[in-house]
Amino acid sequence: MQYASDHALAATATGILAALWFAWTVRHSGPWTRLLPVAGVVVACGVVVIAVVAAVRSWPDGTVVTGRVVAIYVAALLAHGGLTRLCTGLIASRYRRAVAAAKDADKAGVTAGKPRLHLIPTVVALSTAIQVAIVANTLDVPILYLGAAAGILAALAAWPLGWVLRAVTRPRGHRSTAALAHPLTGLLTGAVLVVTAVWVLLPPP
Repeated sequence: MQYASDHALAATATGILAALWFAWTVRHSGPWTRLLPVAGVVVACGVVVIAVVAAVRSWPDGTVVTGRVVAIYVAALLAHGGLTRLCTGLIASRYRRAVAAAKDADKAGVTAGKPRLHLIPTVVALSTAIQVAIVANTLDVPILYLGAAAGILAALAAWPLGWVLRAVTRPRGHRSTAALAHPLTGLLTGAVLVVTAVWVLLPPP
């Protein structure tokens, strides 16, 4: 059985993830494009506030959240976080070893394994989509599975979109595909999460 409070909790969790992604994107955006992720943070925080209020108001109507459910979710969250950290660590391991082996004066010029670091935001974005699916399973909110699928597509689409954007803007700048793909990953992932949170909050037809 689905409860309004669980939908509100799902929207809260998804909105928080969106705010974190937009906040991360601010650091990887130029001065003229920074307005988009900043606006995203504001919108995501607004959605979170609305979702929290909705959860509090509807809590007496029932919820699937019990001590056992919370314990299972925390265990899944820790396992998922550990796996994500392991994957990103493996991606960065070659570069870190090269930096550790280089002399202090040469550390800034180390390139071994450095291109792999550009994959970390994509891996974390895919991990975020899996996290949304975990929330969907925990709170019994099937609509979140669609948000998780959209999140996977957004994470994978950022790189080809970055390549296209680089080809279009190349006469005016020389930013690499990775430099464009990173903020696109944050913007697309954050946008998918915000839309998913709002969708979950809307009353069923």
